[in-house]
Amino acid sequence: MRITIVNLNLDAFDLQGCLGIAQALAALGATDVAIVHFAALRAAAQLPLLGAGLVLGPQGTPFDAYDSGFLPWLERLATAFAGPVLGICGGMQALTLALGGALGCVDGSPQALGGSYGDRRKVSGPLEISLSTAAAPGWLLRSAPDLARDWQAAGARAWQNHVEQATAIPEALQAIAHSPPTPIEAWAHRSLPWLGCQFHPERGWLPDASDGSCTAGKVWLQAWLQVVRDHGQGASCP
Repeated sequence: MRITIVNLNLDAFDLQGCLGIAQALAALGATDVAIVHFAALRAAAQLPLLGAGLVLGPQGTPFDAYDSGFLPWLERLATAFAGPVLGICGGMQALTLALGGALGCVDGSPQALGGSYGDRRKVSGPLEISLSTAAAPGWLLRSAPDLARDWQAAGARAWQNHVEQATAIPEALQAIAHSPPTPIEAWAHRSLPWLGCQFHPERGWLPDASDGSCTAGKVWLQAWLQVVRDHGQGASCP
């Protein structure tokens, strides 16, 4: 079962976030994980087979610095992909914007402009998050019926590291998690097998983690991988 992680950083050599996600997925049994830079996908005359699941990785530059074609392209990629999608941190933000949502900074200011976040305040470190699947779409409940219970049993803590966050999501998305500093910690698409999370589910639970208190992130990744398995093999982008 191949999982493709799309590196959304402007710098293709900025791989730290994607490598962390790949390591976490491998620890959960995903033995075939590839990382590809978004510019390579945009430039390809014909997109390669992307596997059974697609992860949109984090980024470190405000989306204002990206060209005007980036978000429309990302929406086309996600929509054309035939399998489950997971947006993590910047990946969640990018897909939120591409679908018509909005971002703002955690300090209450509007979406960041320019090519750097500078010294803006950020939410960072382990944080308790409230997750509820009471209004979750059927596709998620079928694959992960105990997600909310398992999340709570795992301590309900996940790692945070963001300057911006979603402030509004379109009707197609259902918010399923929140925390005091971040009103939309996670969402699920109402009809497509897409999940987005502002937190970093890959961090804070691996054996080499300096703070191992974030095992709820592991629960989140396990749930998404179950969605991928249930959806079946061979999802690809034409």
